[in-house]
Amino acid sequence: MEQKTVSPNIVEHCRFYDKTFKPSQQFMLVPVGSWNYNCADEHSDVDTKVIFIPTLQDIVQNKCEAYTHLLSNEEHVDCCDIRNYMKSLIKGNPQFLETLFTKWRTLNFEYYYEEIHALLNMREDIARCNPNNTMRALLGMADRNYKLCMSRSEEDHLGKWVYQLVRIEECMDKYHQCKDFEECLHTDKRDFLLSLKNNEYSKEVLTANAEAFIARCHNYYDTFIFMNNKEDEWTQYKVEQIVTEVVRKSIEKFDK
Repeated sequence: MEQKTVSPNIVEHCRFYDKTFKPSQQFMLVPVGSWNYNCADEHSDVDTKVIFIPTLQDIVQNKCEAYTHLLSNEEHVDCCDIRNYMKSLIKGNPQFLETLFTKWRTLNFEYYYEEIHALLNMREDIARCNPNNTMRALLGMADRNYKLCMSRSEEDHLGKWVYQLVRIEECMDKYHQCKDFEECLHTDKRDFLLSLKNNEYSKEVLTANAEAFIARCHNYYDTFIFMNNKEDEWTQYKVEQIVTEVVRKSIEKFDK
């Protein structure tokens, strides 16, 4: 299959971003999902994640928001307070770690260049700062997709769920080999994954694939946990300091 170079159309996402958050609150807008895995094509929709900075009033009221906005084109924007973003990075949540590795980032370098630069420079360390939890999260994602594969109510979407399961298995395989996280995200099985997504296989073949790949996921997890990997508390602390500085700068200089 010939790979076509396509870019995500995030115009509507940017309009919502600019309308909802003033410049001092904007930190990051990134496409998520297939765009970051080498699995997108010209038919792929675009979902994004917005990381925003709270106002002083938000902090005083202990208001820490996370919500999803549905655009008019039915694409999603997941909005997350930078404080929750920090916690998710420290916990090693793969769905947040991927935001540090996408090439489609929209970053607020005008206000937070030093902090963003520092965060991106240590992204590989962040991706390994809570390794057991990252593998546990990946296994949880794999198990959820496997259950959907086995659900009779989801038979019409079987290819989609097997596609997700195979992609996660590949990521777990590379992560447990200690490869760079960017390589873990970027699939080497693009053609196979797209054929799964496009339902080019019978139910029997898809089910057999699902059973084989979930077994591998559990094997990778068990092997990885046995290695007794340690948390990197220094990297976690540095992430906290970077986010603290971003919030301080936003309040001190821009929150009016």
